[in-house]
Amino acid sequence: MRLADGNRADTRSHEAYRHLRAFIEQQGVPDGARLPSESEFVDRLGLSRASIREALARLRAEGRAVSRRGSGTFVVHGGKPELVRLSAIESIRDLIDWHEFRVALESEIAALSAERRGTEDLAAMQAAQAALMARLASASAEQEDAAFHHAVAAGAHNAKLIEATNALTSHIFRWAEVGRRLVVLTLAERREIIAIEHGDILAAITAGNASDARTAARRHLLNGRARLLSTIAR
Repeated sequence: MRLADGNRADTRSHEAYRHLRAFIEQQGVPDGARLPSESEFVDRLGLSRASIREALARLRAEGRAVSRRGSGTFVVHGGKPELVRLSAIESIRDLIDWHEFRVALESEIAALSAERRGTEDLAAMQAAQAALMARLASASAEQEDAAFHHAVAAGAHNAKLIEATNALTSHIFRWAEVGRRLVVLTLAERREIIAIEHGDILAAITAGNASDARTAARRHLLNGRARLLSTIAR
């Protein structure tokens, strides 16, 4: 997988961003209206899909748009900026950088969740893990995986940390997409690993052990990165 030229990528994504802003403002696109799809913008502007995706991410970060899975991206007037800007993943370096951010964020979230979670929070985490395991019997289960991590974040009872975790959802999907393409794990292997590694996180949070929760979350995320990078390096 070739590493992207950072300056050229930034220029292309900024050009795409300017075009999308101009489209919304000059066309008078109303609040709540659906924007053209990524492929339509690619055809219209002659830019790469990665540049369009980065431009849409910037609009979302500025509170000018919102994405609804399965429906598309919609214009928002007067929205608030996102806490975290989720830039496009265009290279292995991007993938590593965002994953390091995720490790730092979610390890501390798990520790806080162990200290602050209530009975309802634990029930939500257990339900999310059960749904994930059930889905992994037949499919890759990215949404269920994200739901488990969101449930852990909710247990920390910090709105900003929850918002930051939500902002990483598309990163989680992208990470899984790369893994599927490279056939890092079979579904059976992934299900076995998730049972153990998520199980360790959940057990530490249930026990109220912040140190163990931090360690389990960090180990889970670093193991996932090691598995993927070892496959890419082959």
